[in-house]
Amino acid sequence: MKKYILLFLERKNSLIAIAILLIALAFSACKKEMYNDTRDYLYDYQPLSIGQYTIFDVDSYRYLYSSPSQFVDTIRYQQRELIADTFYDNQNRLNYRLEVMRRPNATANWGDLKVWYCLKTTTNFERVEDDLKFTKFVFPPKNELSWKGNNYLPATDTNFFKVYNDWTYVFKEVNTPKMIQTLSFDSTATIVQVDEENLIDKKRSVEVYAKGVGLVSKEFEVITKQDVSSGWDRPLKATGFRIRMKVNSYGK
Repeated sequence: MKKYILLFLERKNSLIAIAILLIALAFSACKKEMYNDTRDYLYDYQPLSIGQYTIFDVDSYRYLYSSPSQFVDTIRYQQRELIADTFYDNQNRLNYRLEVMRRPNATANWGDLKVWYCLKTTTNFERVEDDLKFTKFVFPPKNELSWKGNNYLPATDTNFFKVYNDWTYVFKEVNTPKMIQTLSFDSTATIVQVDEENLIDKKRSVEVYAKGVGLVSKEFEVITKQDVSSGWDRPLKATGFRIRMKVNSYGK
């Protein structure tokens, strides 16, 4: 009888040992799968660290029509976005302080302009610009993936923020090489935030992000014209603005 009891206990212990081994293997596989999933989220499209900066060459056009004259105000300047500090918000999330500076040309001194904030979570990248909060990027980026990037804004068709109302951001050309000015990037992702046009109105906003850098290009224009025969490159009887930003340099 004692012999059978010992055999039973040995078999039971073996089964327990096998069960423990299977659980350990499953946990290890889960950890590996979790690691791969995290890596595949492509968080490096928006790196964040203190001291990181990007300098943009900016062309700004302002259109004003006062019959019978068309005015176009053109300004060219450089803008630097520098991550200067971090802080935790009321949800205990790590935020980054973004100092935005401007100068008229590459040899002039930088002048303080404004302070923005940004935050990267496991699913998205948010920026607060002039007290307006945008969901600029979502992870992982995939072609044709869309989201409402302006959902934090109180935008309607009738209020001050109506220009931002009901935008649907869409990824295009994810992981595509791109040359911007003299800089070459192995992997970029284009986000078409809005692209609407008819005979008299045009609204377009497009941003390009590069791995290891973040934002490297931006186009934003909102123009209304009365002369429908004129092209959008030189609209006549027009009011509105056009801003084009392209990376000049970046680093830390």
